[in-house]
Amino acid sequence: MLTLHLTNGDHAVTALARSGLPGDLLSWRDMLHDGPVPSDHDLAAFRRVRGEFLASRGWQSQSSAVADFAERDARLDGVGATDELVLWFEPDLFDQLQLIQVMARVARRPLDERPTVTIAPADCFLGPLQPEKFVPLYDARRKVTAGDFALASAAWDAFTAETPEALLAVTDRIDREVRARAYAYDDAVRLPHLAPALRRQLEEYPDTQAGLSRCERQLCEALSPGALPLAKLFAAHQSAESWVWLGDWSFAWYVQRLSDCAHPLVTHVNGSRVIAPLRDTDGKAFWERTVQLTPLGQDMVRDRADFVKVNGIDRWIGGVYNTTSRHWRWDPHHYRLIPSSA
Repeated sequence: MLTLHLTNGDHAVTALARSGLPGDLLSWRDMLHDGPVPSDHDLAAFRRVRGEFLASRGWQSQSSAVADFAERDARLDGVGATDELVLWFEPDLFDQLQLIQVMARVARRPLDERPTVTIAPADCFLGPLQPEKFVPLYDARRKVTAGDFALASAAWDAFTAETPEALLAVTDRIDREVRARAYAYDDAVRLPHLAPALRRQLEEYPDTQAGLSRCERQLCEALSPGALPLAKLFAAHQSAESWVWLGDWSFAWYVQRLSDCAHPLVTHVNGSRVIAPLRDTDGKAFWERTVQLTPLGQDMVRDRADFVKVNGIDRWIGGVYNTTSRHWRWDPHHYRLIPSSA
């Protein structure tokens, strides 16, 4: 019998490796909150799309990304009916999207070919944990049920759909059906963090007030009192999240999106535009540079202008391609999506 511990990335894998728990380790690398995320029923096409996106950002070559995805998928497929798959995922958006992807993959197998799937009740970040803290979580792991698989599969299908209405519907459904908001509150719950994470994803649609996603608004609001070095801006942005989920490279790309556009909201203090560093370059100087909010950015913080109307939108959120002529707005007051167009 094989035990495979599957978790969100290399940091958590390193921490798990020090715990002494029996079994093999697998890191499920991918930042699904960024770039196109189509249905993965065609795995080769899915790997190609994700690989193209990562290569377009300069984070990894397409060939190496596709190879990594193929190796990862093969290891998951290699867990058989007599084996156990232990899921270790944190409460944040980054992890919860990975969690539903993995669960949906397993759910597509015939029942007699599925491994035993359990989930470690982690109401915390795993990377900083001391090795001895993993053992109690492992001992308290909970077996995933058919109902859990159904919810995760519905959430994954909705996230990868071409329009976002199903994602809002399934988020509301999980909100109703999964009452606990932490593992510690209910010994039976398996997906307590999923509804808040999916709601956080919905907040990445441009809002009805100024056409800013929640990330973009938090970034601009942190700069509204005055200029900041990018490292401090990143820290201020992270402090506005209930569960930190956005990595530094993604954040740098988000700043670039607000700067390298027709009408910038953010610039360096000398007026030049902010360009995110590539992963294979030294980014230290990037984080030391100071940036400021432009007068247009100040107007948007005060809801006096609209980013999409001024600069347009060209952004994938899961399976949804948002363009200036066809996109959706998030109403933060009524928790609803509103179709919008130019």
